[in-house]
Amino acid sequence: MNRAVIYARFSSHSQTEQSIEGQLRECYEYAKRQNIMIVGEYVDRALTGTTDKRPNFLKMIEDSKKKTFDFVLVYQLDRFARNRYDSANYKAKLKKNGVRVLSAKENITNDASGILIEGVLESMAEYYSAELSQKVKRGIRESLTKGYFIGGYGLFGYDVVDKRWVVNSFEADVVRDVFNHYKNGEKLNDIINRLNRDGIKTKAGSAFNMNSVARMIRNEKYIGLVRSNGNVYTNVVPAIVDERLFRECNEMMDEHKHKQRECKAEKPYILSGKLFCGYCGSMMTAEAGTSKTGKVHHYYKCFNRKKNPSACGKKNYKQKDLEDLVFDTTVDYILKPKVIDQIAHIVVERFNAEITKPANLSNLENELKAKEKAINGLLSAMEQGVVTKTTKDRMLALEAQKEELESKIALEKSRQTEPLSYETVRAFLNYFARKKYESDEAKNEFFNSFINRVILYDDKVLIFYNTDPNSPTTISTDENAEIIEYFSQTNAKENSLEPSGFKRVSLGGEKGIRTLAPVS
Repeated sequence: MNRAVIYARFSSHSQTEQSIEGQLRECYEYAKRQNIMIVGEYVDRALTGTTDKRPNFLKMIEDSKKKTFDFVLVYQLDRFARNRYDSANYKAKLKKNGVRVLSAKENITNDASGILIEGVLESMAEYYSAELSQKVKRGIRESLTKGYFIGGYGLFGYDVVDKRWVVNSFEADVVRDVFNHYKNGEKLNDIINRLNRDGIKTKAGSAFNMNSVARMIRNEKYIGLVRSNGNVYTNVVPAIVDERLFRECNEMMDEHKHKQRECKAEKPYILSGKLFCGYCGSMMTAEAGTSKTGKVHHYYKCFNRKKNPSACGKKNYKQKDLEDLVFDTTVDYILKPKVIDQIAHIVVERFNAEITKPANLSNLENELKAKEKAINGLLSAMEQGVVTKTTKDRMLALEAQKEELESKIALEKSRQTEPLSYETVRAFLNYFARKKYESDEAKNEFFNSFINRVILYDDKVLIFYNTDPNSPTTISTDENAEIIEYFSQTNAKENSLEPSGFKRVSLGGEKGIRTLAPVS
């Protein structure tokens, strides 16, 4: 029997503890129907899917290395993540450990069309998250404009009274004392030791340390400034430190290298896992090298050749050039109205075809029909003059049972997966088609939805899409990067464009995409 763990979460926005219990119930019912054994639960309460700061989620990812479960079961995909990049990243980690994500409410097959459907559903969740974020930002802006406290952690030096920041006189004196001593040359360690020796605690009730004091000196709220979404507010927090003193202390901290450092994320190889060598069938993997000038160059390299240089003659390919070439071609393909229509139809048909009526709902509906039939029988008898006390009591009982069944059926239907409409899916596809894909993260979400795999030769690239099961799009890799030929599956096989060792899966492409000659 397959084993699964359940991941559930609810955000603090208009959701409650009951949200968790409902998610767990639906997941357990799904597991029972699919003959899956639940071996654990991971629950994050009052945390959103747009952040990585979900302790039990991260623990689940780490625990997947132990190979103790085969699936992660979620109520809906937006419980896993509302960001396509994070979703792809964590699913890749789970896949590496032999674990796949399942949705209890969304019917997704484990094939190319399933990948496409999953991509669309996650994009819809991301759209909802972005829309909700805008509403929340508007609410925050209104509250800050009125000078209200908008939530979060307390700040040493202040209390919150009636949703407004007020100065805590004792703590404010401590804050000013810290700034003055630091300005006069006292070391941070000495300041920290003095605060702790005097028994003064942070707002969280813990001892002061290097981080808490450094954050205090860096915090602009102490001079009455609050920054939010590009705006600066001066009417929210009362200033308790002189601005000149604040600036001087921060300049000193910069010199003493206490400034918080930003971690620069490593540039992702967004074709990883989808790029294969056209000559030996091996995966193309990330490679980096440093030139004589010290500049770091990033490449994709045949893994077979990396292990044994004589095993394959495939040349390295510059990461940026290849990713830009594949991305530009994909955008040209996906942005066509005809292709958007095709994708919408595929997603709707495949998704809705998998929706099945739960046995419990069918039983309730059959029971309701039986009650209605009995009621109609009694009505016929009453119309013929057969009216007794027993008849009336029986009718009242049947009416009550019918009402109860109708309530249960309404509840079951509310739990059922709603069918997707073509108009809804097409609208979301158009929304994401109009997005600006300037970052690697944005490009990665596009790739994960639509590209099945890419086969790389020295003179051409084959892009296999999830949208069309018939043929790939072939582009040359010359200096002009033009698409010079369109191959059908037959042509591809005759020209050895798909070497032995590749598993044949759904391909893609559209006749007429930047081709030099029409294809019959």
